[in-house]
Amino acid sequence: MSAPAWDIIARIETPFDQKFGVPRQSGIADCPGRIVFEKPFRDADAVRGLEGFSHIWLIWQFDRALRQGWSPTV
Repeated sequence: MSAPAWDIIARIETPFDQKFGVPRQSGIADCPGRIVFEKPFRDADAVRGLEGFSHIWLIWQFDRALRQGWSPTV
């Protein structure tokens, strides 16, 4: 079975530069984050209407994972 191919359309930016600084529970730290779309996908119509919602679901993948291959543990 081959790995799925993903097109990167955006990146999530936060002030955390190391995994050990990220709080385990999101409600503990009031910390801003933002979604930055790649140039071909920067279109206001892509997010039109989102202001009417309190939450959105993001499907993401770590792009800087050091371990190669599958592991049953985190």
